[in-house]
Amino acid sequence: MRRLATLGFAPLFALVACGDDGGSTTIDAPMLENPGFPVPTAVTKANSDSTGSWVEIGDADWTCLNTPSADQPSTQTIALTGKIRDFQTSSNSIGNATVTAFAGFDTTGNLVQATSSNVAQTRGDYSMMVPVLPSGQTRVGFKIEAAGWLKTYLLNQYLTPSNPTQNLNISAVSESTANALPAFVGVTRDPADGVLAGAMRDCQGREVSNAVATVSSTMGTVAHLPGAETFYFSAASTSLPVRHSQAPTTNKDGLFVVLGLPPQTAPAYIQVWGFPTAADLAMGAAGLKLLSEMPSPVEANAVITGSFEPKRQ
Repeated sequence: MRRLATLGFAPLFALVACGDDGGSTTIDAPMLENPGFPVPTAVTKANSDSTGSWVEIGDADWTCLNTPSADQPSTQTIALTGKIRDFQTSSNSIGNATVTAFAGFDTTGNLVQATSSNVAQTRGDYSMMVPVLPSGQTRVGFKIEAAGWLKTYLLNQYLTPSNPTQNLNISAVSESTANALPAFVGVTRDPADGVLAGAMRDCQGREVSNAVATVSSTMGTVAHLPGAETFYFSAASTSLPVRHSQAPTTNKDGLFVVLGLPPQTAPAYIQVWGFPTAADLAMGAAGLKLLSEMPSPVEANAVITGSFEPKRQ
C-alpha cells in the first residue's frame, strides 16, 4: 500500500475548511487526552517515494496555507473509471463492490452508484457518470461497500471540471485487516467505534512527516473526542500503523489513523497540526499551526478516509 488516499488511504481517510486564520494556538492539557498527539520535535518535512522507498526532500511547502481555494465549480458530467482495491494489498481487487458517489461531505447522499466488476480479467473495475455538482459544492466523496470489507468512505476528492473523462482508484479496508489492528498497535478493536484516517500532503502534493493528527469536536481548536487515539504508519514497502514509540508523529508517508472514536452524526473535525518553520518550532506548543482540517461524521464499524491538503480559505 502506498497511499491511503487512493482511498486516494491516497487517498482512510485534502482539506478545505473555514473559520480559522491559521495563527498559533496554545495546546496544553487536552493533548494528554490523545497519546498520539505529542508536540513534534522537528519542523514538517516533505517526502517522496519516486525511487521505490521514502526519501526526505526538505522542508514542507506551506505557501498555499490559508490562501483562497483554487477549486472551480463543476460544469459537466464526468465519466469516472477506476479500480476498487484492498487497502493493505493493492494488487487484490474487489469485485461486486457497491460504489456510491456523493457531493461534499454528505455521506448519506447519492449522486450516482456503480458496481465493480467480478469478472477475472476486469475484477474491481468500475465506471460511473458523475453529474454536475450542486451549487456551492466542488468536492466529491465515495462510499465503498462489499462483503468481507468494512464500509469505507473516501472524502474530499476534486474532479477537474474541464476534464470529461477521469480515473480514480479507491481502496477499502478488509475485515481481516481491521481485526489485525491489535497486533500492529496493541489495542483492541471495538466494532462499535469508528475509524478516521488519512495522508497529509503539502502545497506541492508531497507527503508530510513530523505532523500530528487528532479528531476534535470543535473547528479550529484541539478538543479531542473522548477515546480518540492517533497512530502513524511505518512507511515501509507495506505501510501499517505502528506503536507510538516507533512513530510518534507522521512518518515519511504522511499516513495516520485515529481509533477509539464513538459514533456521532454531528460533524467532528479531523485535524493535522505541525510546525511549518524553525521559528514556530522554537515557540513550542504555542507555535503549532493548524495545517489541515476536514469535517466528518463518525460511523460505527466503518472507516472514513480523506485526501488531506493544506487548509484553504
